[in-house]
Amino acid sequence: MKIAAVIPMKSLHSAKSRLSNILTAQQRKNLAMYLLDATIKEIKKSCIISEIIIVSNDKAVKNYSCLNNLKFIKDSEEGVNKAVILADNYCIDNRINANIVIPHDLPFISAKEIDKICTMSNKYHKCIIICPSKRFDGTNILFRKPPDVIKTHYDDNSYMNHLKEAYKFKIPIESLDIVKLRFDLDTKEDLLELFPLENWNSVLKDYDKN
Repeated sequence: MKIAAVIPMKSLHSAKSRLSNILTAQQRKNLAMYLLDATIKEIKKSCIISEIIIVSNDKAVKNYSCLNNLKFIKDSEEGVNKAVILADNYCIDNRINANIVIPHDLPFISAKEIDKICTMSNKYHKCIIICPSKRFDGTNILFRKPPDVIKTHYDDNSYMNHLKEAYKFKIPIESLDIVKLRFDLDTKEDLLELFPLENWNSVLKDYDKN
């Protein structure tokens, strides 16, 4: 079975806007690229993922994709759901059986969790596997087999709406509350949890090349 990892990525100039009160625009760009690079490195360790797809409208992200031999799909900055549709269409056209949507800002994600989620799908002909955010209002991981088995509802109480969509069409669903995958980086508190106060500045500086 062919499984693609899908990473929707905003343009870097609008990345992590909720951190604009503590980070400069350049620091937020650097942080976004740091997180993307860390995510890609983990996905590449997976024994199961066949292809990595990045959907973005950002030139730097496109260049990064090319340098790392990733599939890049240009979007029109109309939101995550439209970006995922573009990836779904690519998967269907290329006979990819399933995809797993992975945000670029899950700093504790690992290949182990990715492979666990993908392996769980083997017992189903069609299925959805979902990992919620820590507040159970967002979707931090969404596995769909086939890729278009349900439409996505990001930025709209997505966890509950993805569950409702699955129940509506009677699609088998597994909800996995994995502690490591609850954490996504959005706020100052998240940032300080990820990087101790004394060293996050140096981490961001290291990615100034992007």
